[in-house]
Amino acid sequence: MNKTVFPVLFISLMILVGCTSKQSNEWSKWRGPNADGKITCKNFNPEKLDSANILWTKDIGFGHSAISASKGKCYASGWKEEFNGTDSLFTSTIYCLNIDDGSEIWTYSYPSSKRSFPGPRSTPVLDENRLYSISWEGKLFCLNAKNGEEIWVTDLTKDSLTITDNWGYNPSPVIYNDLILLNLNKNGIALDKETGSVVWNSEKDEAHYSSVQLIGVNDRKLGVFMSDTTMYFVEPETGKVVYTHIRLSEQGMENDVMITQAGKLFTSNASYEIMENGLILEWQNDSVSSFFRTGLVREGFAYQFSLGKGNRSTLYCVSLEDGAPAWNVDYGRWGALISVNDYLVIISGLGKVVIAEATPEAYKPVKELQVLSPENKQENWCWTIPTYTDGKLFVRNSKGEMACIDLSI
Repeated sequence: MNKTVFPVLFISLMILVGCTSKQSNEWSKWRGPNADGKITCKNFNPEKLDSANILWTKDIGFGHSAISASKGKCYASGWKEEFNGTDSLFTSTIYCLNIDDGSEIWTYSYPSSKRSFPGPRSTPVLDENRLYSISWEGKLFCLNAKNGEEIWVTDLTKDSLTITDNWGYNPSPVIYNDLILLNLNKNGIALDKETGSVVWNSEKDEAHYSSVQLIGVNDRKLGVFMSDTTMYFVEPETGKVVYTHIRLSEQGMENDVMITQAGKLFTSNASYEIMENGLILEWQNDSVSSFFRTGLVREGFAYQFSLGKGNRSTLYCVSLEDGAPAWNVDYGRWGALISVNDYLVIISGLGKVVIAEATPEAYKPVKELQVLSPENKQENWCWTIPTYTDGKLFVRNSKGEMACIDLSI
């Protein structure tokens, strides 16, 4: 197989900065404890996926924001149209819910206009006693996580800090030391997490869809900021672009970067080796590109959804050695997944939860349950990844049907 060399700085090792030796059971941000879609915990029993174990359901309103959870609470957001006499009120709300019964601990609401695919896209992120969330219009909220009181608000659009496109603001906040990193503008923006003031910014450009990925390169930390064609490797403290990589294919753009071990980088449809003399493309397979629903990497294989004709999605298990699919299965419209221990926890586009073994041998479902509305309407589609913490699985669809399932031992 031909290999293409892209000159970059010498890099000997590339790993997730978010990974630590101490595994956390708190799903407090986009894609979980280590921002890789995976969690390892003792309190998980896949056999309990049953309608009798659905603890509660709640209407949280339209949106595509994932759910964060920590210390007996979960945080979600959604948009609703309410009528006041002859007037319509359009409001988005951030919810803090009790994970045991779904009761509201506090809510924070703000005006939010009506549009196609309404509601927040960005996932709330917890950092100690603060919760950070972005509206699709570009307001960045910092709230007291205990009581929902507003600490500060930065309007990224009205303050002329960024510009957006038709789909609004999608990246989730990424906390790095005292900074909030956002994959906006050409190659990112960083704000002070205490005040919301700008620390550094880049040239204005249309908003992107993926979130920042933090990685370690030798003895330094870098953030990977992705546009539709280019990956920017940036010093998070200063905003300095260390190097860039232009992707060779339009397939699989706007995905969150997935990093493998031993100096390998996997990004939806291609694998790279980091060498002393450059970044080497090992393989590229556009047929397995994950579109905008980021997958996950486990033990030399990637598990991800690829979009085909008629918006039909195929779940692929892809070898990271050569890009060849080990197996694939048609999931209909859309779908998303995470990994809990040695299992895949999958939500189909029509609201069915499937727990399957995470193995390249074959697609091996263990249990499945129709949890959310199966009606094939745009507002019912499930695009959002599940959340798992403390024995509880959380899922939602675009309309705002949310469910909590007890899978504890």
